[in-house]
Amino acid sequence: MNSLSIAEIESRVSEILSANGPRIGKELAWALPDIPVLQLWQACFRSQSFLISHFASYYLRFDITRSDQVRLSPSILRDFLSFTLFGLPGQREMMIERQGQLSNMHREVSREKLTVAQAALRSLFLNQAREVRSQVCAFIAGDLAYFLAHNEPREHAASGEMLKGSDIDIIIIMQDGLPDDLKKQIEAEMTALKSYYMRHPDYRHEIDFICKRQSVMERQFGYIDIHDKIASKIAWESMFLAGSLTLYMEIREAMTRTGVDKRIEEDFDHALRDRKNAMRTLMKFEGGPLDDETRSLFYFSQERVEFT
Repeated sequence: MNSLSIAEIESRVSEILSANGPRIGKELAWALPDIPVLQLWQACFRSQSFLISHFASYYLRFDITRSDQVRLSPSILRDFLSFTLFGLPGQREMMIERQGQLSNMHREVSREKLTVAQAALRSLFLNQAREVRSQVCAFIAGDLAYFLAHNEPREHAASGEMLKGSDIDIIIIMQDGLPDDLKKQIEAEMTALKSYYMRHPDYRHEIDFICKRQSVMERQFGYIDIHDKIASKIAWESMFLAGSLTLYMEIREAMTRTGVDKRIEEDFDHALRDRKNAMRTLMKFEGGPLDDETRSLFYFSQERVEFT
């Protein structure tokens, strides 16, 4: 267990900021590898001496490992490492400049991944007749919809392939009148594209996709079980990608008509309250090995491989 007090950690952080200018949490963690990251987080947020700037956009996430509890993404740890900038009182102008640079970096990574998504959809739609394209739409969700994507290397759990950061989540919606064979064809072509972009050395991006009918999507707006809730919030946070804009707008209108947009906003407010309570709990943690409950407050179970 680390023997440094919070005040001693704060002093070391101050030295780093004085010497190097404003730093995000990840850069502080790299410079102080002997300090457990939760203690570093505590020292940074307990301090009255640091300027703190958050530049993430927060969105809803359902944690299926904790009774489908609603959470905010990025997690508290991811937010600290990647989206929170710390500086000293005399570094305000440097803070503004650095935050702009970091925000632009995430935006450019997001644009790069959106370009990959658009290229995949162009390839998918290339051989489809115009009447088919007018009955299909695709939208993007996750980090990319908020321009928060990153390219930090990570290992693909199933294959062991090393990939570039955030995955590319694509949802494809078909009108009900289109044949089942077309749905199977779209799924087969997207699976081939997923393999191509994952393994090609110039890309190493993971594309996750799902193809469903419009009636299935709108039924899920009933917001009954966890699968409905996840599908609904993905549609709610989505950004149009390709295909029929008219079909996409019908889906957005269905969210308003069913009232699911209000239910998602209520869940977001609930997750925000839980986030504040979790931060209060973590601020009081006295050190030592993290128990499962405390760890789950700090970061999501799916991030365990990245942060351990």
